[in-house]
Amino acid sequence: MAVDNASQIDAIANDKENACLVLLITDHLNWDNEFEHLKILQDKINAYVAFIESKQYDEIYPNADFKMAMIEIRFKYDITDSCQKFLQVAQDQLGQIGIKIKAQIS
Repeated sequence: MAVDNASQIDAIANDKENACLVLLITDHLNWDNEFEHLKILQDKINAYVAFIESKQYDEIYPNADFKMAMIEIRFKYDITDSCQKFLQVAQDQLGQIGIKIKAQIS
């Protein structure tokens, strides 16, 4: 389970207090190849969005009534300026469909 495996959800949780589906991405990659890293991250986020939009989470939380979803990304290494900009653009677009992106350095 990691950012470079787009076909698998790293972790999933139900934040009942906020009626929020939380999906975790664990990013252990360094930024030596920034372009490739951003592509891998984009692929993983796109896979998560598809998971959310197709309501595949119903298999895990069949009776949940989610009002929003959050993709939480935990980076092992400090992010670059380009990554920060990418995440802001992604947040602006995904926010329109009720998906929030939260990033933090572990």
